[in-house]
Amino acid sequence: MSTDYFLGEEFFGLIGVAGFLLYMLSYALLQLGRISGHGYSYTVLNMLAATFVLISLLHQFNLASALIQISWIIISLIGIFRLWSSNRRRKSRRRLRFKPKAIIASSKYSQSKSFNL
Repeated sequence: MSTDYFLGEEFFGLIGVAGFLLYMLSYALLQLGRISGHGYSYTVLNMLAATFVLISLLHQFNLASALIQISWIIISLIGIFRLWSSNRRRKSRRRLRFKPKAIIASSKYSQSKSFNL
């Protein structure tokens, strides 16, 4: 049973055009300096664009185009994972370095004085 039975040709065409528009939007925003190539926005937009174009290929399959889109998706997932793990490491380093003055002062005080009740 073909996917055309459930979804019309127009659906796949619109999904493909949406993917194309996402590719163009992400690249235009990058070139205009609105988003960074080192952040989540550019990577997620490219992954969504590749996913949409890949879905559109279900209607008229093209192996070369499918391989390109699958590659974009895999590379984007790797990039998202690297960003996530980098941000996680950075946050844990900040937690280790940051000690509020009240905690430092109270720990010095408790070391030098003993409380007798």
